[in-house]
Amino acid sequence: MTNLIKVFKKNDSGVAAVEFALILPLLMWVLFGIVNYGILLYDQAVITNAAREGARWGSINTSAAIACGPSSVTGSADPCEVANSYTNANLITFGSNTSSLTSASGAGTSGTTVTVTVTYTFTAIGWLLYSNTNNLSATSVMYHE
Repeated sequence: MTNLIKVFKKNDSGVAAVEFALILPLLMWVLFGIVNYGILLYDQAVITNAAREGARWGSINTSAAIACGPSSVTGSADPCEVANSYTNANLITFGSNTSSLTSASGAGTSGTTVTVTVTYTFTAIGWLLYSNTNNLSATSVMYHE
């Protein structure tokens, strides 16, 4: 019996492969979690910049009242379309919804404010990591020039 124990103690080939196989799923989970969180932060920055772009457009390009409700139309005719064009060009998605909803309000007279709000539903990578969705939102307020 003692000879059998000595044989198993001396034969340690494959130990590193077994340890690697046990640790690999944890390392991959952490890696994809970091990537997922980084993309979430990037998309939040895109939403913030889109709201800023829409508010800037509304503060310098119109002399009438600004009012566009929740819209996902893209173009450059109003602040909502400018913000949605920005998000459609820059958001990172994984085959899910790429459009954001934008609303704007304000008056087009000097000294008044233009407010643009952009919302987007972020969907995480895969089903294993954070399978829920996060609602990202950003609001920008600028004075009309």
